[in-house]
Amino acid sequence: MKLSKDRILTTHVGSLPRSEKVFKLIFAKEAGEEIDKKDYDNVIAEAVKTVVLKQEKAGIDIVSDGEQSKISYATYIKYRLNGFEGDSPRRTPKDLEEFPEFSARVSKSG
Repeated sequence: MKLSKDRILTTHVGSLPRSEKVFKLIFAKEAGEEIDKKDYDNVIAEAVKTVVLKQEKAGIDIVSDGEQSKISYATYIKYRLNGFEGDSPRRTPKDLEEFPEFSARVSKSG
C-alpha cells in the first residue's frame, strides 16, 4: 500500500473510457456470444496497459485497471458472489441515442 506523510495521494473510482474494440468484446461476452479467449485476453491486457499509462502520465498516485474488462459493477457482482442471478438488459443512454456522432467521437478518443 502506498502511503505519504507529505501530501494526499490521488486516485479515482470507477470505469475509465473503453475503446470500441473493448466495448464490443465485453458486451459480446456478456451476451454469451462466442469470442476468442486469447484475443479477448490480449485486447483487455492492452487496454489496461493503456489506461494505467494514461493515469501515470496524469500524475495519479494509485492507479487502477479502469475496469476495462467489466461491463458494470451491477453485472460484475454476479460473477464474484453466489446467489445473484437474473438479467437486466442495458438500454443505450438517451443522450447517446440522440447524438450518435458524439458517441462515436467519445469511443474513438478513449
